[in-house]
Parts: sequence; C-alpha cells; structure tokens
Amino acid sequence: MSISIETEEHKIIQLCLEGDSEQYALLVDKYKSMAYNIAYRMVGDADIAKDMAQESFISAYASLERFQYGSKFSSWLYRIVVNKCKDHLRAERDTVQVDEISDIVPSKERTPEQTVSSRQTGDVIQQALNLLPEEYRDVIVLKHIEELDYREISDILGVSVNALKVRAHRGREMLRKLLEKMGARV
Repeated sequence: MSISIETEEHKIIQLCLEGDSEQYALLVDKYKSMAYNIAYRMVGDADIAKDMAQESFISAYASLERFQYGSKFSSWLYRIVVNKCKDHLRAERDTVQVDEISDIVPSKERTPEQTVSSRQTGDVIQQALNLLPEEYRDVIVLKHIEELDYREISDILGVSVNALKVRAHRGREMLRKLLEKMGARV
C-alpha cells in the first residue's frame, strides 16, 4: 500500500505546525521551480520572479495553519504565487521588462542560431503575455504554460470553470492578435 503524495505533504505540513520547521524545506525543494516559473510568466522579470517565489514560500509557511487539508498543497501554493504577483504588478503599474527567457528554458543541444531564435520567440511571447489583461494572462499562464486543468485553476483563482474557459478562449485570441502585431508567426 503506497502513501499518496498529498498524504505525504499533509504529514509534512502537520510536522511543521508541530514545530519541525525543517520539514518545510522538502516542500520548497519540490515546488520551487513551479513557483518561479509561474512568477516569471506573470511578471516577466527573472529577479522579481525569484523574489515573488521566495515571498510566496515565506507567506505559505506563515499561513500553514490556514491550509485546508482537503486540497492539494500545490494548488494552495499556486494561488499564493499568483496573488503575490498580482499584488506586485498592481503596485508597480509600469511596463514589465522582459529578461532572458533562456534562464528558465533548458537547453537541448541547440545550435547557436536555434538558441537565438528560441530566445527571441520567448521574448516576444513574454512581451505579449505582459500586455494581456491580468485575468486573461492568469488563465493563459496556468492552463497553457503550467498545463493545469480547469478545475485546479478554478480552485486557484476562485473563478468558475465555465468563466475560465471563456477567459482562456478570449485570452488566446488576444495573445494571437498581439503576436501578429508584433510580427510573430502564429
């Protein structure tokens, strides 16, 4: 009989709540890439994304007693990361600068030309994502980049599945039009 991942995570959370804070490092190690990737896609800057991910883990740790054991830790953390990024973007209200996308996209034995082309494409996509209204960017990042299902996105954003499907459709159309305006082949 194997123990589910959720059960293991729930045990780790319980140990943290009982004072064994070192156990939290297991959750951080497991989800640090996910948190960074979401933050990067939302804010478009590698350094800010690292800060947002770190702040999210600190906030999650400080709020562990409010974790609902019926849900997945990853969904709960996604919601915290998304909210931290939204708060940051609201506070900044400036155009977010695009950083090197190669920092988060692993190299797969590409030629220099392929690497430059991939980086340029990633930069254009990130710029277009930055121009999307927040509610559409959230859904596009979580559905099409993080590949979450609509039910999990619904839990994270607190929006109905039907509304998310509409936002995803509209967001894809907006993104396609933005990419066309920017000269990208879509």
